[in-house]
Formats: sequence, structure tokens, C-alpha cells
Amino acid sequence: MTIPALAREYDATLRISVDPRQRFQSIDGFGVNVIGPWFRDDQKPMFDMLIDDLGATMFRVGPYFVYSNWEEMNDNDDPNLMNWEYYNNRYSSPVFQPSWVLMRYLNSRGIRPLIALYGPVPDWMTDDKVGPLQQPTSLASLNAKRQNHLSPSMYDEFAEEVVSMLVYARTQARVDFEYFSPFNETDAYPNEGPRIDPNEVAKVLEAVAGRLKKEGLGDVRLAPADQAEPTKDFISPILKDAELMRQVGALTLHIYRDSDMVTPHVEHIRKSEFPHIPLWVTEYGELDDLNRTAENEWTGFSVAADRRALRALNQGAGALLIWDAFDDYEDCVKRLCYYGLFHSAGHVYSPKKRYYAAKQLYHFVRPGSQRIAAESNSPNLTVSAFRNGGPNEVIVVGVKKGGPGHVRVEVPGNQPLPATWDLYETTRQLDCVKVDTPAITSGAAEFDLPDEAIFTLVGKVKEQP
Repeated sequence: MTIPALAREYDATLRISVDPRQRFQSIDGFGVNVIGPWFRDDQKPMFDMLIDDLGATMFRVGPYFVYSNWEEMNDNDDPNLMNWEYYNNRYSSPVFQPSWVLMRYLNSRGIRPLIALYGPVPDWMTDDKVGPLQQPTSLASLNAKRQNHLSPSMYDEFAEEVVSMLVYARTQARVDFEYFSPFNETDAYPNEGPRIDPNEVAKVLEAVAGRLKKEGLGDVRLAPADQAEPTKDFISPILKDAELMRQVGALTLHIYRDSDMVTPHVEHIRKSEFPHIPLWVTEYGELDDLNRTAENEWTGFSVAADRRALRALNQGAGALLIWDAFDDYEDCVKRLCYYGLFHSAGHVYSPKKRYYAAKQLYHFVRPGSQRIAAESNSPNLTVSAFRNGGPNEVIVVGVKKGGPGHVRVEVPGNQPLPATWDLYETTRQLDCVKVDTPAITSGAAEFDLPDEAIFTLVGKVKEQP
């Protein structure tokens, strides 16, 4: 059978269409997660690199490892009265101190961290019921039955605990911050967070918001609900609470697999009374950290993670924070974990391939950029495009996994066209380096890519007379 010439040309070229006339969400920033107690002074050059080279502008910092149970015994019998002799002792301890130092260092670099809490709450705040034991059982089996459910009768005690930490952070540790996430992955209890069901989440947040105002922290914006399973609806109850929404600065979730999970939440927000509230993905990445092969580093933590990031942006996310900054020990799984952008060994920190993959997005798309329409003609090519207002740039970020090697980028007629394009690539061999200045023919840029690549095109738009 004879294939028409046009079809042969189409099949031999990957085409990207970018339309700056169609504009979508603004970008609040990109960043990383950090477990604060692991911070050391010798990490400062690494954090400088995360800020200056990678381009991270958002840091989600957990101040107490991956737990929220530092109030192991009730400070007193009155949730309305903070026992500061008790709390000052806890927050000046060696566990919290590195977190305050880290956050002050971020402040010195012009960054206000998002303070986030993880893991179980104190046992005395829960109403876990394991039932009568009919026969001897192991401790592991007993713990598996626990749900770590935050008791409704303890919402005010929980609010007192977490807000006391923020009061200390601001008044004693002198940390400048704006956003706070009071719990993490309450649908992945008991290890990741306390059990708080969707119909309970607004009531817990109301208690926290009320206590923030009482303690003079009404300017702190909440960033809930950091849910593990994006198909669950934690957002609706929050959006329905108009008074609570006065304290909410962003709605948040986590993504570790491929599917259209951001769009329903973004659409729900847009149709609500609070369409201006952004949706942030405060954790994303890849979960198979024990597979430390070069192949998984590339296909999983680089290619797959970047595709998830671009899909989330195309679905309306306003910010992305990767998990996490550097390899560390995580108490929730009781082992050294290898999710970090930096390899950590003997206080020597070196960037991995995934660092350069993330840099293809983080370094070039700055806060305040606006996503514009972009699409490709192949499922093997995932793309997202942005307009950087200040530098007058058009940025195209893409992940190519197979398909033709020749690429053509087109902008519709009657639009300001980039006068030049610069091409940057991360591949199995390259680490986010400039490789080409593609030729522009009839308003389109053409270039070649290897079979698999993460790439960024930076186009300088012509100034209008």
C-alpha cells in the first residue's frame, strides 16, 4: 500500500503546537520536601545549589521528623491554656533545633518555608480500639490493628499542640513563614498521619484556624489536606466552610502514579465560591527507591517523575514539590530511604540524575509564569508551555519516550514569535546542558532529539514595534 507523502512526513516528525493566546494558571513555584531535624551546617552548599542552580523557591519542612506526637503527655488539663514551661522545653530540644536553623537559613535566602506536620499524633489524643484479644498476639499484629484516629473530643488539644509549635517558631526561633499544613496523608494512617476522614477534616481545621487567631497568628495560611489518595474527596468539606476558607491559602494533594487526578479537584475549586485558591501538589515523584539501578534512576525517578509533573501542571496545578531533597532515614518505614535529589553519604552530597531532570522545569519556569496552551501529536511526547512575563520568554518543557527523532515546534500565525530558541537536554548521558540553538524556518523551530530525553526550549519573543 502506498502511504501519501503528507502522512509519511507527519509520521516522521513529532510536532508541538504552542498557543500563547490560551492562558491558564499562574505558577506559584517549584520546590522540595525536607525533614528538618536532619539539617546540618555542612548542607548549606547543597541548599544553595537547590535554590541557585535547581531553581527551588518553595521548601516544605517537617520540623519533627515524620511524627506529630511530641506532646507525649498532656501539657495540662486545659486545651485553652498553653503550659509554656512544658512547650519551651520541647521546642528547644535537639530534635527541633536543626529545623529552626534550617528555616532561618532559608529565610536568609529569601524563602519563607511551608511548615508541615507528618505522622501519628500522641496516643492520648486518639480513640483507637483494637477490641478484646482472644489469643496471644505479637506487638506488630497489635499495632497493625490500630488506626490512630484523632478523637473529636481532642480537636482542641490537637490545635493547642500544633499551634504552640508555630508560636514558638515565630516568637522564639524567629522563623518567618506564611503557610502551615497541620497533618499529612490522613488517608494513609497510621504511619503517615492521624486518621481524619473527609467528613471530619473541616472540623479539625476549624479548631486549628481558631487557635491561630487566638494566638495572634491569623496571618498564617493553611495548606490542607495533603491527601495520599487523590481520588478521595477531602476538598469539598473544606470548600463548603466559608469561615474556614478565610484561613486557607492553598489546597494540596500528593501524586505518585500516572492518571488524571488533578483535574477533578481543580474543576471543583473553580466552580466553588473560592476559584482563586490554588491547587498545589506538595509531594510527587517515584516510590521504588530501593531499586537503585541506573535504569530505574532514569526511567522511574527522572522520566516518569517529570511526566507526572508536566501532567499535573497541564491539569491545573499551581505548584509542585518533589519528595525529597536528600536521602535520609525515615522513621515511618524504619530505614534509610533513597528518594532524595541528592545522594547523601558521610556528609558528602552529590546530585543524582533526577536532580537534573527536575532542573529542566524548575530552573527555567519561574514563579509568576503563566501556563499557555501546548500539545503534541504523539503519546510518546508530553509537553507543557509557559510564558515568563518578566524576561518575555516562551518556555516549552517536554519528556520524550520513544517515537521519531525529529521535532517541529509551531506557534500560530499573528502571534509574537520567538526570535531565537535555545535547547537544553537531560538524557542518559547529559545533565541539563544547552545542546543547540534550533533553526527557525517559517516561524517554527526544528531540531532532533534522542529516543528518550527531557528537554527545555527557551524562546526569546520578538519585541513589538
